[in-house]
Amino acid sequence: MTAPRILAIDAARRLGFAYGAAGSRPTSGSIECAQEGASRGAIFSGAGRWITGFISANPVDVLAIEAPLPGSFVQGHTNISTATILLGMPAVLEFMAFQLKVYRHIRINQSSVKKHFVGHGQGDQKSAIMVKCRALGWIGKDDADQSFDRSDALAVWSYVEADVAPRFTQPVDDLFIASERRKREAEELNRRYAPTQIPERF
Repeated sequence: MTAPRILAIDAARRLGFAYGAAGSRPTSGSIECAQEGASRGAIFSGAGRWITGFISANPVDVLAIEAPLPGSFVQGHTNISTATILLGMPAVLEFMAFQLKVYRHIRINQSSVKKHFVGHGQGDQKSAIMVKCRALGWIGKDDADQSFDRSDALAVWSYVEADVAPRFTQPVDDLFIASERRKREAEELNRRYAPTQIPERF
């Protein structure tokens, strides 16, 4: 069985993405689909151009998008214009992916992602997701992009990896994270104190 290549997206005007084959360390980032205050058409167009370029350069087997909250949950938390963008973005992204022959599309419930990645903890779960991404080494402490859009997309990617490719799934529990942290610290020490190679002279 070949590990599926997953593209996970947190879809909004500022779009977060995570990509990689199941079992590998995902790459990730975020992009501005359009300037703040831009029209829906401009934002949808920017998202369509981005995913077209991305899939053209990177083979994708599964497109996963964090599903927007239903209208009943959105009301009172965001305005109609923003809600329309959040509801429309997945359709734009799936349409463009389908045109590029990516046929497996999954929409993921936000609560399922959070339960998988950080459990049922109270408080600021977005911050908890970011902390876990850093602990896994998926977002470096010195990375320029420290956005929640990026970390949310990584959480979606991890959930989909576990769902569609359990054979390749990487654990994200605290014991695994502690083990990975020790491993990275040992590698850093080895690099820092590696003996200098003195070239031979003839």
